[in-house]
Amino acid sequence: MKKALILLVCVFAAGLTLAQSDNDNAIDNKAQDILSELRQDLSALQAEFKQYELSQDGHADDKNSGTVWMQAPDFFKWHYKEPFEQLIVADGEQVWVYDEDLQQVTVKPQNNNLNPIYVIINEELSTRYYHIAYEGEQQDLSWVKLTPKETSDEVKSVMLGIKNKQLHRIHVNNQLDQTLVFEFSDLKRNPTLSKDTFQFTPPEGVDVVEAIE
Repeated sequence: MKKALILLVCVFAAGLTLAQSDNDNAIDNKAQDILSELRQDLSALQAEFKQYELSQDGHADDKNSGTVWMQAPDFFKWHYKEPFEQLIVADGEQVWVYDEDLQQVTVKPQNNNLNPIYVIINEELSTRYYHIAYEGEQQDLSWVKLTPKETSDEVKSVMLGIKNKQLHRIHVNNQLDQTLVFEFSDLKRNPTLSKDTFQFTPPEGVDVVEAIE
């Protein structure tokens, strides 16, 4: 769980340190059409998720599950419920990671220009930072591949599995060719979210650690 969570924070919280490429702005029209349909009238998401690392022999390791909420422009919350309680909250200014087992909260500035909700709903930012390509149909899903235009220390590529204008899977492949998989179910488009959904106050008595940038 710890290794998978660290990668998740790197991808969804710390962001990708990228520079815009002026030489290659080609867009795969098929991929763009799929993403445009996904983004249509979308401002927020809620879903149940399963997360695991996919081994080279196709075995699912380090399984976790919980609920995720995302809202434009830059809010998200991942609530891990099984096998351990853990929370990642981005409030628009900071990212909070609460490890209930360790009784520790790690906080860092939310200074990234790219997080998952941008990929889903913001065409300008996703095309600025990623090469986007249609990868065909597999497992009853349409797959769109996102490759950083500049090298990322963590992310080699991101695969989005989409069906019926809904995001069902995310595969994050790192530079060691390890793959972190997210499977989504019970998806809700534009749910009504309370104002405190993306607020976090460290519980009394826990250690609060500021992450070093």
